[in-house]
Amino acid sequence: MIDVGELLREISADSPCGDDLEYDAQYGELERAAEGKPERQIGDVIQPAEPPDWKAVSGLALELLHRTKDLRVVMPLCLALTHTEGFPGLHQGLALTRGLLEKFWDQVHPQLDPDDNNDPTFRLNTLAALTAPELMIGAAREAPLVSSRAMGRFDLRDWEIAHGRLTPPADMQEPPTEAVIDAAFTEVPVEDIGATLEAINGALGELGAIGSRLDEQVGAGVAPDLNPLKALLQEAGQVVGGQLARRGGGSPALEETAAMTDNPSPAPAAAAGGTGVPAALNSREDVVRALDAICDYYRRHEPSSPIPLLMQRAKRLATMDFMAIIRDLAPGAVQQVEEIRGPEGG
Repeated sequence: MIDVGELLREISADSPCGDDLEYDAQYGELERAAEGKPERQIGDVIQPAEPPDWKAVSGLALELLHRTKDLRVVMPLCLALTHTEGFPGLHQGLALTRGLLEKFWDQVHPQLDPDDNNDPTFRLNTLAALTAPELMIGAAREAPLVSSRAMGRFDLRDWEIAHGRLTPPADMQEPPTEAVIDAAFTEVPVEDIGATLEAINGALGELGAIGSRLDEQVGAGVAPDLNPLKALLQEAGQVVGGQLARRGGGSPALEETAAMTDNPSPAPAAAAGGTGVPAALNSREDVVRALDAICDYYRRHEPSSPIPLLMQRAKRLATMDFMAIIRDLAPGAVQQVEEIRGPEGG
């Protein structure tokens, strides 16, 4: 596992994200390692393709991240962590991605194009790897939902085959069954199931925060569509959550929500620099704190909800004047509003 906080530290005060190492020899080594080895023919002998050594990919990426903050390095790292660590690895990879976007938007590589009005296309194309069907989506589908010493390891594809949602491959000798997968979940400690669900929900929360950050910076509908990965994580969460409930367990988020419902308490007054919500809203700052609290609730308790996306936009609009809001929500209506309003000072 990785130390996300350590990887989010500045390279230096003068260059927080370091140099662009796209043409560095170690960067090229990472690219080649992440591709694996293609099928080769040597004489009459065909050497089969070899998948990447994901531990090696992870090691190379981590070395580079101590020299540069680059999303082109983070994407293969995220993929490698998902292959080697499953959902906890994906959670950490997404947390690192979100942290870089929030902390270093103006400096992280690949940088915005200064010659084209800070065009973000190159950066957005890099982040599209998060929903590449044969890469991240495939890796997440193969992440174990449960790993039992007695019954084996089962992923989302296995669960879909067992429930008749997916036809088993022709070369699969013993397709998994519902009974076998249930037995695997029964055999492992309930704490392991809870940890898997926590990682899935954490990944969903980070993915939602990434989407919010991108919408905030480049506008809704411009960034890559993260919904395929979101839908996969939601399905995985439903499977693991159902098994956790069957074992009599519950996720910390659900238990905390129940406790809050059973023992309601007054909202605390806002502390300086904090996100507490005052009992009454008396300023725009109070409104922004309230919106932050709403976003925080949904990210912790309902990470699959789209409400934080709407709240982030509302938060941005809360500090604008009337005309700025019109320009943001309906640019085509600005001229009509100005005509109705008439000249300023008139």
